[in-house]
Amino acid sequence: MEETSAANFSSLPTPSQRLSKIRWRKKKTREEMFSDIMEVTRKERAHLNEWKEVVSKYRKDASEREDRRDTRDERWRQEDQRWRDATLGLLRDQTDMLRHLVDLQERQQDHRVPLHPLYNRPHHVPHPPHPDV
Repeated sequence: MEETSAANFSSLPTPSQRLSKIRWRKKKTREEMFSDIMEVTRKERAHLNEWKEVVSKYRKDASEREDRRDTRDERWRQEDQRWRDATLGLLRDQTDMLRHLVDLQERQQDHRVPLHPLYNRPHHVPHPPHPDV
């Protein structure tokens, strides 16, 4: 058994080897932590960039929708203005026609023999038949 224990004892690391291993683990742990932090940062940055793209696309789409709506509203406003202008033109034409008709009627009345109102005429009484008839 002594041989076995002596063999086990000789395979154990020396204190300097153990210290070196601890330092190496600390160094490796620091490097792993740094790598992990960098990996998390890279993933977060990628996620943030994806989010920025989504927000940018949303804003672009919203801006395009707003532009289309503004264009449509402007077309409707112009169409409404054309209808108002056409309606006003039609009303002007109708007013002019009515004025001309009134003028024509007044001129025609100026050239007629004036009619005497019925209330100024004596009431027509039929004559009794002649006795000769």
